[in-house]
Amino acid sequence: MKLTRLTLREFTVFSDAAFDFAPGVNVLIGENGTGKSHVLKVVYALTEAARRFAAGEGLEGAAEPKLDDLVRGMLMGVFQPDSTDSFARTSPGQADISLEWEDARVEVTLPTRAALTCRATGDLSRIGRPLFIPPREVLSIFPGFAAAWLRRESAFDRTYFDLCVALELKPLRSGGPAELLDPIERELGGKVFMRNGRFYLNYPGDDMEVTMVAEGDRKLAMIAYLLINGSLSENGYLLWDEPEANLNPKRARLTSDTAAGLAHAGAQVFLASHDYALTSELSLKVDTGALRPGEAAFFALRRDGHVVLVERGERLAELQHNAILDAIASLHEREQQAFFAPGETPR
Repeated sequence: MKLTRLTLREFTVFSDAAFDFAPGVNVLIGENGTGKSHVLKVVYALTEAARRFAAGEGLEGAAEPKLDDLVRGMLMGVFQPDSTDSFARTSPGQADISLEWEDARVEVTLPTRAALTCRATGDLSRIGRPLFIPPREVLSIFPGFAAAWLRRESAFDRTYFDLCVALELKPLRSGGPAELLDPIERELGGKVFMRNGRFYLNYPGDDMEVTMVAEGDRKLAMIAYLLINGSLSENGYLLWDEPEANLNPKRARLTSDTAAGLAHAGAQVFLASHDYALTSELSLKVDTGALRPGEAAFFALRRDGHVVLVERGERLAELQHNAILDAIASLHEREQQAFFAPGETPR
């Protein structure tokens, strides 16, 4: 069941913002501090809380969960604020969140100095499993991470714990979707596998500990293993924060191919990015028909005073405000000024 709309009122940096999601790939761009990661995290927290509530799963084994408790636990674990009071943009005040799927909705009220309340309508049982991938790879910190996190010996937020739990799953008997795996393994030059709780890359004639592999390769290997064990699958939701982090720009096409391939397989993908190459590759897929009309959406987030505004388009060219292009245009202008007026300080 696809996510269709997120509404945020007085939540962190957002005064009154709405995101109408596409069923395939959704891309968020904007300068630092405009709330891109907050959007991904709130979608992840509420989706996982709703999924667990429908399945009767508490957090860390708790039985017979209440939706209020699940939402509070997910929001606190994902964002790690001092208290739920921190979610309201002003204090005293109240933050409101509404997350909608095709046949369900969860509404959350977060007043300062009072307990949060939740209301759910529709069929929550059809909500798929979300997976949040942070900017940093986790294969190198995987051994013992989940146990340490449960003992509160880790300062990482809950998204890292949940990702490690997903990585613990055994490989599918099918070995994962070849159409998505093969290009990643070709780029890596080997196959990722787990042995005795540690990850390795199998290169021709040798195995290498993942800690000895370049960080960009570790990130690709992590994606590959999540495909191998079925954590990235149809009817799920991928929340991918800064996929380009530690990746060479030439891998932007592979990353965009993976995102589009997951969407075509039935998953819904949400990306937050600062990268020109990656966002342009995804927009090019719309222009060439690799992503069908209406299958993708691009959101530009920008500050207007103390308020963050949201603009939506089905391709990058439709956005009036693109922080990535603005930065590139500024650089080009200063380069031209330095070339034609040597010795002068570029404005």
